[in-house]
Amino acid sequence: MTHDACAPLALVSSAATQLQLDGLAAGQAMWRDRGVPALGLRAGETLEVRFEDAAGPFHGLYDDSQGVIYINNDLTDPQVLAIVIAHETGHAFGLPHVPKSERISVMNPGNLDTPPTAADQAEIVARWGECN
Repeated sequence: MTHDACAPLALVSSAATQLQLDGLAAGQAMWRDRGVPALGLRAGETLEVRFEDAAGPFHGLYDDSQGVIYINNDLTDPQVLAIVIAHETGHAFGLPHVPKSERISVMNPGNLDTPPTAADQAEIVARWGECN
């Protein structure tokens, strides 16, 4: 299940802490800054985000069969949390992992420090066209 990056889409969580809600807002803002202006608008679809306990090496997962993003409850650094949310949202837009040897990207596996880049924006445009 992929979501059109140009259509209104809001990340929602029914049991998030304030830190996690702030992470959702920041992760969405990272993509809006990269040409996905309708991300965060509740006028369209919603994408559920579940914060759950997980082993330390697990950061997040987009379950494309259920259309749900899972984020490790133990992520407490606001910037890291936002980047992991942005990474999993990239999967929801249909973006695959990008090996670090290819380029630096929010879609690098295990990424905890790189927000969406101009190259990630170009991948969104290639897949969905320019968003208005």
